Amino acid sequence: MGTIETTYDLTKDLTIIKAVGRMKPADFQEWTATYYAGTVTPLALWDLSEADLSEIQTDDLKKDASHTKSLSDVRKGGKTAIVTGNSLEYGLSRMLSAFYEFEQMPFEVQVFESMDEATKWLGV
Repeated sequence: MGTIETTYDLTKDLTIIKAVGRMKPADFQEWTATYYAGTVTPLALWDLSEADLSEIQTDDLKKDASHTKSLSDVRKGGKTAIVTGNSLEYGLSRMLSAFYEFEQMPFEVQVFESMDEATKWLGV
């Protein structure tokens, strides 16, 4: 089972989320429920560079998008950057981004291969 560590830089309205290890769909579901029940920022930076998403399936991404949509109005106008470590994580993250777009999320999502590109896009 993987872990997800969340830190905040409230001076930048930024949540930094780092996933490490072999992730299961439940890991992301639990994180989402906890995050949206607590401190929510307009900007989010997901670091998946040390995550193993090999157990995540397309259907899991669809469910995540639908569930997140029901909670996401508090992030209207925000941005989420996802930084990946390899082609599997990049491809899955792009699929998630497409499902978010289909759900008409009130925030933008972009996937990056480097932290520098992601932070630049976020403006932090």
